[in-house]
This record gives sequence, C-alpha cells and structure tokens, in this order.
Amino acid sequence: MSVPTSLKVALPTVVVPSAAGASYLVFFKEGEVKDSLKTLVTKEGKRVLLDVSNDNHDNIWSEIAKEYKSNNSITAKGISKEAADKEQVKNYCRTTASLTDVNLLNTYRDLCSRSTLRDQVNLDLKSKNKSWFTSTNTSDWQSLKDAYGSGDGVSLLIPKEGQASSTVAKTDITPELLMKWCSSISSNLYLNLEDQNYKIASFNCTK
Repeated sequence: MSVPTSLKVALPTVVVPSAAGASYLVFFKEGEVKDSLKTLVTKEGKRVLLDVSNDNHDNIWSEIAKEYKSNNSITAKGISKEAADKEQVKNYCRTTASLTDVNLLNTYRDLCSRSTLRDQVNLDLKSKNKSWFTSTNTSDWQSLKDAYGSGDGVSLLIPKEGQASSTVAKTDITPELLMKWCSSISSNLYLNLEDQNYKIASFNCTK
C-alpha cells in the first residue's frame, strides 16, 4: 500500500507575521543549516536591506529610530525606547544580521530594511484601488498628464531633470516626462509620509 505524499515529508515550518500585516512561511529541513536573518529578508525580496557600514541611508535610519520610539509593539535589545537613535538601530542590525533565530525576523525586517517608494505607495493606496502606474506606452499616461498640476496636485510638481530646485510647470508637462520621472524614482527607498517625493509620486504616478 502506498503512503500518501502528504505523509512522506514533514517539514517544520514557522509562520512569521510582519508588521505590515503579511505573513511569511519559513521552512526548515531537519538537520539543515538555517538561513541568517539577513538572508531570509533578502530571499523574501520584498524590502531593501539598509547599509550598516556607511552613512548612505542615515536619513532612513533616523526615521526608523523615530518610528521605533513611537511604536509600542516593537522592542529590540540594545535600542532605548525613550532615546533611540540611528546609531543604536544600525548597531542592532549589524550585530543581528547573522543570527538564525526566526523569532527575531519581524524585528530585524522592520528595523533593518525598507520598502521601495513604489511598494510603499502601492500598500498605502491599496484601499483606494490605486497602484503605481508602470505602462511604457506614453499614450497611457495622457490622463495623468491632464491631471498634473490641478486639484489636490496643484503644488505636487515633478522636478526638472538635473534641477532639483526647479519644477516642471503644468503647461510644460508631457506624458513622456511623467513616465520617465516616475520610473526613475520608483526604486528609491521610502522615507516617510511627509517626504515630498512620496507626495508627488502618490499623485502623479498612480492610477
């Protein structure tokens, strides 16, 4: 008598819910060397790990420290709840990256990685049935071009290429310019809801 396939292999699993509401299944084979926290987050492919060896992401590290202080649902060894700063967070991520304790995965993911601007906008606008527009057909951008610089977006103008302090006027916008700017910024890391690029992209790069 054959043994049902479902009984032949029993892999230990751990369901790891994330702070964003999604859940991840982590599988382990008996005797297998477990992946590090850093490797697990990399394999998920949903967030970008932040640099711990330089100041490339210091503005985001500082933002994470602020979020940590106001978020009562997360605590981490070595990070003060009252006086968290970017150096404490970076050090935590540096020292825990190689650990294999899956119970720390939520905390490591939340403190040591960040969503791209596109992924965060998609998450935040999901309830409105809107998402980042990715069409490469310029004619598909006509409606966004027509809405540019009007209504709630009157002050949400994209910067001129190579001139961050200047913006493209409503009379000068084209579907091509919008498509190019949205594509160029989509993989930038999310900072916070008040970030100007987040606001501009939410209005001009979504349908």
